[in-house]
Amino acid sequence: MKWGTRVTALAAATVVGGVGFAGAAEAIGPPVYTKYDVNGTTHVAKPKANVTLGPGIAELYTDIGPYSFSGTITLPPVTITRTVPGVGTVSGKLTLGPGAVTGQAFGGFTATAKWPVKVSDVTVNGKPHDVGPACGTAEPVTTELTSTDWQLDKGGHLTSTYTIGDFANCGSATALVNAAVPGPGNTLALALTWPKA
Repeated sequence: MKWGTRVTALAAATVVGGVGFAGAAEAIGPPVYTKYDVNGTTHVAKPKANVTLGPGIAELYTDIGPYSFSGTITLPPVTITRTVPGVGTVSGKLTLGPGAVTGQAFGGFTATAKWPVKVSDVTVNGKPHDVGPACGTAEPVTTELTSTDWQLDKGGHLTSTYTIGDFANCGSATALVNAAVPGPGNTLALALTWPKA
């Protein structure tokens, strides 16, 4: 959808909401495409790592009326380095997503995002440790996202507390990765903002 068309659709959505049609059972017209810049942080509890995320991109398709949406959040890989007792310094590249997100933004914002998580470029005490191309969580990580300031034409701040499950297909490093990363109590904070022209 072109920029002008997107802005027109968003303006129409605002007018529709103002005359009492927002929250209708059926969508009014085709989904509205919106694109946002994404920046944020995640705290990975087990290694006590605070990781900066972004800059990334979120692309959403919203049905005006029910205000349900779906789309993707794409973030660049990040590197985490931590000391593992009995092993030494372990470093690896963590790729989160792209996250497939679905949700609703009428009467509040709630969404579920499922993120494939991959680990690569692992080193132990500075020496490369081959984990193969398929090292990642056995199941996608699920984040339940909420926001108190979401606006379709501006974006908002999304937060979640989530669990990272066990990793698989990491060869001889599977036990090492599982000792360093998985567990509950991880937090995610994302800021979605309207792209600058």
